[in-house]
Amino acid sequence: MTNQKQKFVKYLLTAAVLLLVINIAIESLKKPKKEIAVHELSVVQIETVFFTVLDEYGIETKWITRKKYKSADYDSVKTEYTVKIPADMPVPLIIKDINKVIEKDITGFVSEEKKIFGTTEIRIYTNEVLKLKAALIPDKGIIRKRNDLSFVINDVFDLSEKSFNNFLSVHHPISCTVVPGHDLVIKTDSLKDYTKEYAVLLNNDISDPKMKLKSDYQKELLRGSIQNIVSSFRDAKAYIIDENSTLYNSPIYNYVRDELKRQSIYLYPRSELIELNAQEDSELISKFRFYCEDTTGVRQKIFFSSFDNFLKIQNEIEKIKKKGNKIIPLSKTFLAGKPTALKTK
Repeated sequence: MTNQKQKFVKYLLTAAVLLLVINIAIESLKKPKKEIAVHELSVVQIETVFFTVLDEYGIETKWITRKKYKSADYDSVKTEYTVKIPADMPVPLIIKDINKVIEKDITGFVSEEKKIFGTTEIRIYTNEVLKLKAALIPDKGIIRKRNDLSFVINDVFDLSEKSFNNFLSVHHPISCTVVPGHDLVIKTDSLKDYTKEYAVLLNNDISDPKMKLKSDYQKELLRGSIQNIVSSFRDAKAYIIDENSTLYNSPIYNYVRDELKRQSIYLYPRSELIELNAQEDSELISKFRFYCEDTTGVRQKIFFSSFDNFLKIQNEIEKIKKKGNKIIPLSKTFLAGKPTALKTK
């Protein structure tokens, strides 16, 4: 093949490749672009989110009223809601929780406080169409029927150093028990630096010879042990007696109880506290929920728990706080006061 023919063939091949590339480019430009799907929340979906959040905050249905809403927009809402809420309820948190659920969708959220600590109007839009209109009105007459909860951790002084520090860093006002012993005096004194309180627990584990309460002790020896306990743990907010202990079932119990009473210290049986334990985590959580949601009996619930079990219910604690339940320190419970009827054996 001559050089001239070779050049001509190369030219044709190059031209063919260029035409192919140009053709592909033209086809790709002509092909319609795939539209990005936009998820638009319906009125029902947004209302469901709204009422779910209200329920999480313990808002009862009887505090919610509805009326027809007249709008020029065909696709707009037909109903507006008025919600009475407790005067101390943080409206910004309600708005934040609603917005958290729907913020990923193409949604406009407007909240407008008509006056300071007054009515807050909420308007939610999708694609500029109003999908929810509601007014939150603080009302001093609205009160959520909830419980006061307190936690007494029963194994704090058996924890590792890391876990003990984790206990101290818990932001809730939880407390712990201490079995009398000279080696724990300094450690209990440090609790107040972390706004933690404690209760003295009298059981079979008292090993300090100066604080033992043995059934064969004479009254003078018993009085000395009692005084050593009281003086060593002056910041104790409560005294608890283990009903399964030798002390509780011995002849000296009434004397010990009366000596403490003489110093305005009252012994409460451990059965006054709710044992928070279970074989399975799910059972533990169910048990905790049951007592938190029970508003038929005593409104003050004091839980007796290991630190590990306390950590397992952290998410539940945040949920029940939203509904209006309060976490109170040991010093605010009935254990810190005089019993209405002191139990005798």
